[in-house]
Amino acid sequence: MRKIKNTSLKKQIIRSLTLFLISVIVVIGVLSISNIYNAKIDSIKFNQNLVLKQVNDRVDSLINNIEYLSIYIENKIELKNRNIAFNNILETNKDISSILILNNNGILEEIYVKNKEKQNIYKGFDYSNKEYYKKLKDKKNYWSNVFLSSLDETPTISYSFKIKNKIGVILIDLTEISNFILKFKNQDDSYMVRIFDRNGVLIMDPTNIQLVLQRFNASSSEIFTKLIDIKEVNEEAIYYSILDNEEQYGAYLKNEKTNWNIVVRENYNNILKSLNNIIFLYMGSMFLFMILGIYLAFKISKNIFSSFNKIHAVTSKIAYGDYETKIEGSDFQEFNKLLDSFYKMQIEIDKREESLEKSLNSFKSLFNSTMECVVLSKGHEIVDVNDVTVKLFGFKSKNDAIGKNVLDYIVDDYKELVSENFKKNVNVPYEVEFIKEEGEIFHALVQGKFLELDNEKIRVSALIDITELKNKDRLLYQQTKMASMGEMIGNIAHQWRQPLNVISTSASSVKLEKEFGVLDDKQLGESMDMIVQNALYLSKTIDDFRNFFQTDKSLEIFEVRTVVEKALKLIQASIKNHNIIIKKSFLDEMFSVEGYPNEFIQVLINMFNNSKDAFISNQIQHRVIEIKEELYDDCYKLRIVDNAGGIPDNILYKIFDPYFTTKHKSQGTGIGLYMSHQIITDHMKGNLYVKNINYKYENTNYRGCSFTIKLPRESAHNYIYEI
Repeated sequence: MRKIKNTSLKKQIIRSLTLFLISVIVVIGVLSISNIYNAKIDSIKFNQNLVLKQVNDRVDSLINNIEYLSIYIENKIELKNRNIAFNNILETNKDISSILILNNNGILEEIYVKNKEKQNIYKGFDYSNKEYYKKLKDKKNYWSNVFLSSLDETPTISYSFKIKNKIGVILIDLTEISNFILKFKNQDDSYMVRIFDRNGVLIMDPTNIQLVLQRFNASSSEIFTKLIDIKEVNEEAIYYSILDNEEQYGAYLKNEKTNWNIVVRENYNNILKSLNNIIFLYMGSMFLFMILGIYLAFKISKNIFSSFNKIHAVTSKIAYGDYETKIEGSDFQEFNKLLDSFYKMQIEIDKREESLEKSLNSFKSLFNSTMECVVLSKGHEIVDVNDVTVKLFGFKSKNDAIGKNVLDYIVDDYKELVSENFKKNVNVPYEVEFIKEEGEIFHALVQGKFLELDNEKIRVSALIDITELKNKDRLLYQQTKMASMGEMIGNIAHQWRQPLNVISTSASSVKLEKEFGVLDDKQLGESMDMIVQNALYLSKTIDDFRNFFQTDKSLEIFEVRTVVEKALKLIQASIKNHNIIIKKSFLDEMFSVEGYPNEFIQVLINMFNNSKDAFISNQIQHRVIEIKEELYDDCYKLRIVDNAGGIPDNILYKIFDPYFTTKHKSQGTGIGLYMSHQIITDHMKGNLYVKNINYKYENTNYRGCSFTIKLPRESAHNYIYEI
């Protein structure tokens, strides 16, 4: 029984309401703060991605312009106009600081400088060891990494390309791009953009110009290990910047042609600080709402439970029988409806008490007037019985049974079965042998169930006396046995007829030869041997039939096929006389089962005789009975199939009913197949069923029926022998 908790409803409501309000406020506050944080981050992401695109577009514009100029120089500028053309290019392009023309050996042949005052290199210089010369051997053009220009000691990149048998080098001043990124600032006036080349060298950083000049390499810092090396482009990350000595929140974009890494970033602590004021405001609001929620919870519960306390006081009086008590009205409409229900309940209680008294008397009458014996017990101790039980068991009164042990009135062989079933709440009906008060034993069918009565577990058992039914079953079995004996006597007569004829003929022959004096010792010996052999055959036949008529006393393990052969042997004369062909389809292994072999023989003979009678009744000329063995994972099947015409469909479902027969009263009792079904289902825990079939024999189709004996495989107890 479930243990009932004694909990205060008032405290439970206050606790639940307070918890609910606080939970709602906290969830709304957390969600709001989370949304604000996400909105802030989304805004930063949008701005940073926009800046990355603008800077990358500016770099692409520079790159495209330089590549276009290289094509122009290669294809359009003639040798005689080269000085004018190159000077025009330098004047119109602020990003280009100088143009170098090298021969195939890397020797400087021509130089065009925008600021000639800073020029410190001249024709004839060897540039064969420079990156922009060496890399161009395998390529048509090449973008270099950042280097300090020997012209003006400023960060420079170069674009080298082939001009027929010479090499052109455009040196690009990064000042213009550096000035372009200066306009992108964070809220704290820090610069947003940094640019690194493909090797991690810092190219542009308005905040750290000295590090740019020193060609600072950041490839091992977190800006690469936590952002550039592992994140996708435009994907944000939080990393520690050794350039700023603080955590940064940023993203990057990689330029496809130069492989520059353009990084945009913002101080992560500044992002969090911008959210603090809003978070503190929300936290304060949440705290105020929590206090208000707790106050409302107590206020509401106080108003509700003041009415509950009044109702409790009145119901306590009603519980002790004071049904005239009245309750004051409440301020709440719902409680007034509840009070009206209490008034109606007071009236109904009186009526219910009278009704319950009548119901109790009716139950007692029903308990004692039922045709079944009803026993109430606690454990094995009897606590009550009805009048039928008193009469059946021979008690003088109920008091003779109350307090006794149920098992005292059960035969010893059934006590364990009853004890096991007493552990189950609902069980299927089962048979038990009981002992009456004076010692007489009777059979009963029992079923029980548990009920809870006065907080105790009570077993209600109902039983029906089936002694007469059991006696009828025994009578049916005896009638079946007598019918089988009658058929066996006929089989004995068939099997004795030929041996007796041989004995009679041999004896008559000896007598005649003796009278005519022609009897010799050899002829006499042969005749005597013939008489002895047939006498022994008759004796063996008697033993076979005596074994069949013996009653099985205990369960045996027997081979099914051996019992089938014994049954065929007992009726072989009848089979032969009626021209019946027996076909056998046995398995390669012997199947054994636990049961009563003589009863099983009786089942087989009943089915063989049923087929024989059908052959005669339906005038079948070619008569065949086939015996098949089939083995499955869960069962064994023995099928007996014939071509005797089958059973009419309108009576097929009745053939296992007692006293049902299609034969004349002089030929059948109608209990053979009924008892066969009982033997297979009750004694051997199997099943027996029949169906009509189409049977083909010697290319001719016949109608017949198939009897199937199905036995559970576990009943074999692993007694399966290979032949």
